[in-house]
Amino acid sequence: MLDKINALFKFSQYALDIYAKRQEIIASNIANADTPGYQSKDINFKNEINKRLRKNNITNNIQLKKTSPQHISMYKQNTSSFTILPVVSNYLKKNGNTVDMNRERISFIDNSLKYQAHIIFINNQIKNIMHVLRG
Repeated sequence: MLDKINALFKFSQYALDIYAKRQEIIASNIANADTPGYQSKDINFKNEINKRLRKNNITNNIQLKKTSPQHISMYKQNTSSFTILPVVSNYLKKNGNTVDMNRERISFIDNSLKYQAHIIFINNQIKNIMHVLRG
């Protein structure tokens, strides 16, 4: 039963990891808005979530037996393996910086709202599970 509950939250875990990493990248872009030559960066959410879902499908077909509590679990995700891409934009400052503060502010707020909405969704899932368990 715990496997089913874990599978239920797997997608949410992936999504929140990507939103958190994207928030870091956007904050870095904003912090470097005046740095000469700095190129604005971002993450493609769709590609990253698909990559993690494909990886999850492959590893779910492999059954490994842990014979020691010190063995490393195959289900740990490496969240540092994101593909960070430069933002393609016509916006270019004289010093070579490509950070468009309007775009970054909107992206920051949009990403924050998506993260918060996903947290609310997870909370509702937990409430539903608790309601079913209580009867």
